Amino acid sequence: MKRTLSALAMAACLAAPGIATAQDLPKNVSDLGLSDIEIREKPRVEYGRRIQATLPSKARVEIELDGKDAIEDIEARGKDLFPVSDIRSLIPAPILENAQWPADARLEKIEFERDGRIEIEGRLADGREFDAEFAADGRMLDLDIDD
Repeated sequence: MKRTLSALAMAACLAAPGIATAQDLPKNVSDLGLSDIEIREKPRVEYGRRIQATLPSKARVEIELDGKDAIEDIEARGKDLFPVSDIRSLIPAPILENAQWPADARLEKIEFERDGRIEIEGRLADGREFDAEFAADGRMLDLDIDD
């Protein structure tokens, strides 16, 4: 009886609506080398999905996808911060080439705007908190560092 109930419970979990599999990930997300992946549809499918996963650095994150599977943002979960190197493949070359791009920072959040802007927040290598915004062409639009 216990085995039957366990098998039924497992089947129900696998068939639950709103849960997708890792094979359903867009290439730019699967290229991040995620592990421990959990995918859930947002309340309305056309609004996209939420992915909870672990990056190669072992930081736990939530990735928000819009209805067309474009990444809206990546946010650290709990007290984790993730290194820029974990998401480098998502950053356009003009931004990476900007001398002000904080390549050694640890991020709490990165947002990808439709017009190509990128907003980041986290901690610089020296531990100071910062917020920054970059234009699609690589220009820094804003930088706020907490002293």
